[in-house]
Amino acid sequence: MAGPILLASARLDYRRLEAGDVGARYVAWMNDPEVVKFLESRYQRQSEADVRDFVARQAAREDTLFLGIFLRDGGSHIGNVKLSPIVRRHARAELGILIGERDVWGRGYASEAIAAVAAYGFSDLKLGKITAGCYGSNRGSRVAFEKAGFSIEGTRLAQYELDGVWDDECLLGLLAPARRTGMSLR
Repeated sequence: MAGPILLASARLDYRRLEAGDVGARYVAWMNDPEVVKFLESRYQRQSEADVRDFVARQAAREDTLFLGIFLRDGGSHIGNVKLSPIVRRHARAELGILIGERDVWGRGYASEAIAAVAAYGFSDLKLGKITAGCYGSNRGSRVAFEKAGFSIEGTRLAQYELDGVWDDECLLGLLAPARRTGMSLR
């Protein structure tokens, strides 16, 4: 049985992933070269056991919020979004996202999910800053973060090897509204 919805946005629901969420579709994403092109998991074929183990490890981490992204209309699992590590001392976290269902790419679901999880991080987790990184050539990811309000903070040159070519890393960040106005979070 699926767990409760943790948060919702205009077209999407988000809930903590469970082992039961791992099935043939999810495993297929993790073995689709286009889906994992910009993920380190692309170097190893993933089995259902591998993906279940990954989900279980994420769920067990105290410093991680790992959520499935589900279409409100029909309930299909289309991807995942994660805040990790959540560094309480500095009130910050890193956000990562995967939209695994290729047939929904380009519809704004990534930016919607990024914005919803960032807002949750600021309001419920009391974060002051959320960061992200993506391959420089991953235009779709960069644009999704920018549409969700993130700004490019820098570039790490030749950070990744991608298909025999060195690729940069784009560093992005978003400050909580309180930090943008200079107010204390305490």
